[in-house]
Amino acid sequence: MLSNPERVPGWLDDSQGRRLKYLRLSVTDRCDLKCHYCMPAEGVQPSPRNEILSIEELGRVVKLFSAMGVKTVRLTGGEPLVRKGVGTLIRFIREKLGIQDIAMTTNATALTRLASGLVDDGLSRINVSLDSLNSKTFSHLTRGGNLDRVLSGIEAARVAGLQNIKTNTVVIRGHNEDELEQIVDWAWENEITPRFIELMPLGYGAVFGRNSVVPSEELRARLGKSLHLEESDQENLGRGPALYLQSIKDPSKRVGFISAVTENFCDRCNRVRVTAKGEIRACLASPEGLSLRPLLRGGGSDQEIVETIKTSLYGKKETHGFYVDGRSDHHDVRMSRVGG
Repeated sequence: MLSNPERVPGWLDDSQGRRLKYLRLSVTDRCDLKCHYCMPAEGVQPSPRNEILSIEELGRVVKLFSAMGVKTVRLTGGEPLVRKGVGTLIRFIREKLGIQDIAMTTNATALTRLASGLVDDGLSRINVSLDSLNSKTFSHLTRGGNLDRVLSGIEAARVAGLQNIKTNTVVIRGHNEDELEQIVDWAWENEITPRFIELMPLGYGAVFGRNSVVPSEELRARLGKSLHLEESDQENLGRGPALYLQSIKDPSKRVGFISAVTENFCDRCNRVRVTAKGEIRACLASPEGLSLRPLLRGGGSDQEIVETIKTSLYGKKETHGFYVDGRSDHHDVRMSRVGG
């Protein structure tokens, strides 16, 4: 059973003075898809189960981050829905910690059967990875994924009552940039907010090369014209890095853009990542991080764990350095191991 550790006061700031209120917590590094920009065709060997934090350990980690001011928790992977006990963790976060903003990034392959239970447990938002609405393109980019299964999962989430659903589309030149209007139309018809993400040179994403990145400026210009968009009165909705445009005819319909490569947003970063193995990653581009696992399993006090967290975040760099000469350590980052 998950327990409540003592409360440790204090705010969570990094060395740049950025206040971190958003925890991305990976619950597994396993995934049932093999997306081209995430892993090689043979997949990535998952970590031994004894190296992955237990549900109880994950709960303790969230408790300590909550005590330091974290208001949003996003569960990630790998694919978080392949992890047994994730509903128990969600319920603990909401009922015992009082955190209301509990989100998940998922590929939705298991949502058809799990959506209703997750909502009952307390899940409030989901982002679904959806790189194409063309079944052949989707299968190619995910190496065998079934688009119908994903769309069924999204519909199950809507039926279960999730009101805040977003899709994440990694735009790759020469692969799916011809589908953008179709994706927006489909999303709006289903009361979903679509978002387009620049391809980042992380892990196998770096294999595509700089020319495969489609700048958000190009996307905004194109979609703004074809879909009649204008700057949103809620351009940045506050939780994360996405900037939004809205429909001129219906301001409730928005399109988000995440521009990590061409429009660096590190100055307003408000998040910290913890991997499924308990490593703190101050930045998605960090190739390594301090591990909380020895303290969690070795009788470490809450204060010792907090100090380790603060030490790790003190080393957070001002910026990630994508496509900067002499900065390539982020090429070694494996998205499925970090939590994307």
